Amino acid sequence: MKPVEKSNNTRLIIVSYVLSILTYLIGLYFLAQGYLAAFLGIFPTLFFGIYLIYKNERRYGLLLVIFFFVWILIYYYYLPNKIFNR
Repeated sequence: MKPVEKSNNTRLIIVSYVLSILTYLIGLYFLAQGYLAAFLGIFPTLFFGIYLIYKNERRYGLLLVIFFFVWILIYYYYLPNKIFNR
């Protein structure tokens, strides 16, 4: 078995994931309050994902890009329920 190599960008990866999750949760909270501009909370995830891919951390960056699309689906399915229930 090959030992796992530690990345040179470990701190960048951790910060990217933490900030992505925080902006998603804050965006979801404001979306629940009825602010449609909260949908913009998903774009830092795409930005960090592309940045990590650019920094040669393809595995972690691609995962964030996939999270971006999953979060769009979550917002999309959550949003109509909040609009039509008012």
